[in-house]
Amino acid sequence: MVDVAISGAADRVFERLVSGLETEFGSAAAEGLARVFVEAEGGDFYWEAREKMRWLGLWEGLDEEQAEALDRVAVAGVFDGRCYVAVLLVDGWDAVQALLGVRHFEERAAADDAFAKAH
Repeated sequence: MVDVAISGAADRVFERLVSGLETEFGSAAAEGLARVFVEAEGGDFYWEAREKMRWLGLWEGLDEEQAEALDRVAVAGVFDGRCYVAVLLVDGWDAVQALLGVRHFEERAAADDAFAKAH
């Protein structure tokens, strides 16, 4: 299992979402709507905000008729001002299929420790 560092402005994903919603719905509603979107599509947002990732193994699912195997991937980063570690199911095209779990941390050291122990 190899850690992969992801470059870019991943920590600005939430701010960009809020900014886009302000344009459409105004500043009073933007942050609340952003949180609703994150709740509904959390896996995609954690994937886009990742700073590092680690392959955990294949997930073949419970459905024997499922055609493709998915990868279980741990990702870590900062989203909405908080450190997080999430475990996602990702297909061969890097599209998130499911968010299996996410934990938030106040300190980066605690998030780094949780990322290292993700399985």
